[in-house]
Amino acid sequence: MIKLAEDYYKIWENDSYTLEATIVRSLWDDSVITIFEKKIIKTLLEIFKSSKSVFLKNNILISLLFSGDGQVTELNKYYRNINKPTNVLSFPSKKINTKSKIFLGDIVFSSQTIIEEAKRDNKNLEDHLIHLFIHGVLHLLGYDHETEDDAYIMESLEIKVLNNLNIDNPYK
Repeated sequence: MIKLAEDYYKIWENDSYTLEATIVRSLWDDSVITIFEKKIIKTLLEIFKSSKSVFLKNNILISLLFSGDGQVTELNKYYRNINKPTNVLSFPSKKINTKSKIFLGDIVFSSQTIIEEAKRDNKNLEDHLIHLFIHGVLHLLGYDHETEDDAYIMESLEIKVLNNLNIDNPYK
């Protein structure tokens, strides 16, 4: 991976999970990333426990990109034919095994949209980011919100995980 001067690379892992992140330093405050880092492993454990995922005991890998509206708009246009930014995009893999890990896919965050939503909705920025991470991981696990029933199932799981992390229900 080629790193640009303004980007930096981080790995968060335990015995079961590895998250590889590229962070565009000019768009993301270090304090937000630090708080995210402190909550990430517990968040993953809660996601897999609450979703009763078959990946609970596997060594999984997720790639994260902390970017901004420009790059997210390009990805959204190319992959979803929607020419505007969004807060988070998820790209599930085909469950490819890489040595001893199962690659679940990629999650891309847009700083500007996430910050704007947190301010608009009077949400804690770090809690909002954790919620969007949960949302993204659930997409990697095959959940979606295309129908009303699917949205109810996915949102209920998000709320359950957030509650277990002592984060307020974002759908109120």
